[in-house]
Amino acid sequence: MSQHFLLSAKARTLSVRKVMELTDDQAFHVFKEMRWGEGDEVVCPVCGVFDKHYFLRTRQQWRCKDCKHTFSVTSGTIFAFHKLSLKVYLAAIAIYSNAVKGISALQLSRDLGVQYKTAFVLAHKISESLMEQRDGEALAGEIHMDGAYMSMAISAPGTRKKTA
Repeated sequence: MSQHFLLSAKARTLSVRKVMELTDDQAFHVFKEMRWGEGDEVVCPVCGVFDKHYFLRTRQQWRCKDCKHTFSVTSGTIFAFHKLSLKVYLAAIAIYSNAVKGISALQLSRDLGVQYKTAFVLAHKISESLMEQRDGEALAGEIHMDGAYMSMAISAPGTRKKTA
């Protein structure tokens, strides 16, 4: 299983300043490189064919040579059917991955210049994608852990309401 992007070395070098200096075209190429590498070959999310598919420049999408499905750089990801620019998503990833103790949706909304609800959904999508990609195997050997604060709905022991 490949490593999740937010845990990779490339995510650690992703700074908010660099992201905000990117043009929309450069942000598109960053997403493409993160997903499929530097070559011209991409993977169709429907049929899984790795090929140099037809690129539709005006829409910045590909059309699969096999199944004729049209897909974008965000198809099949947490950012599929996106309405914000790719720069905003890259900035959200940079802010989220650089926040040592987590980040609130309100702070994320201020930093990105989006509504609170948008930042809330975005933060939860990023957090959920990390949880889905984690390896569920038990840890062994000497383990060093760094602290993280996550908002979870867990009640403390003895605080549950008793029902009749």
